[in-house]
Amino acid sequence: MVTGGRPLNGSVKIPAAKNSVLPLFAASLLCTGEVRLQAVPRLADVEHCMALLRGVGCAARWEGSDAVLSGPPANSTLPGQTAGQMRASILFCAPLLARLGRAETSLPGGCRIGARPIDLHLAGLAKMGAVELEAGLVLTAPSGLHGAEITLRFPSVGATETLLLAAACARGRTILRGAAREPEIADLAAFLNRCGGCIEGAGSSTIRIEGRRGLSGCCFSPLPDRIFASTLACGCAAAGGRVELTGCRPETYAPLLEILAQMGCRVETGPESAVVTR
Repeated sequence: MVTGGRPLNGSVKIPAAKNSVLPLFAASLLCTGEVRLQAVPRLADVEHCMALLRGVGCAARWEGSDAVLSGPPANSTLPGQTAGQMRASILFCAPLLARLGRAETSLPGGCRIGARPIDLHLAGLAKMGAVELEAGLVLTAPSGLHGAEITLRFPSVGATETLLLAAACARGRTILRGAAREPEIADLAAFLNRCGGCIEGAGSSTIRIEGRRGLSGCCFSPLPDRIFASTLACGCAAAGGRVELTGCRPETYAPLLEILAQMGCRVETGPESAVVTR
């Protein structure tokens, strides 16, 4: 029951971005050491990612609000029912290919927001040495993954993340053109570099990756959720009041704040906060 007509007033700390956390769970499969992701939101998709990791033999547990993950994976088959519940399950295939030379899963599920094929993921992996055995989905890399020059026909966030994960431990250099430029891409690259990867250009349309034989673990704080912050800013604009959004750099959702200012809201920004008044 929602009763409208009341202004919103208060301060909210923005949680870590789900769209950054889920690829980081997949990236933990590449690491030989323990991975600690700090201040992770307890969402259904996050719990599904933990189930996927446990399904391939990794450890995944909560310590307060931190997710603590460790491997290595013991088998290459992702639990089908869990994989079918979320779009991000496709991201786990590339690390399994890199570590075990095989990945088996069902087609990803998730939110129904129109056609969201995985052909860009599969085409890029094929250029790096992966072979699709059947429509199930079963992928193998008989000779391991190798670097390649890949141009995406449009800047798919998921395909960019898949190919970043595949290239991080592939043999040789990968150049990815037409890459997505979202902040979550740069966050994934920052995590991989913290673990010993060599990635340049994340956040631009051309990313260069030098493959490494292995990655270590690390403690990492995922970037805050700009979509969450934007939603609350719009809520204040609609209902009126004064809302302070902390822990999220305003430049990550600056276009939205600029539009609200043009519509008559007062927007004050600091290094890690924004105050919206209407």
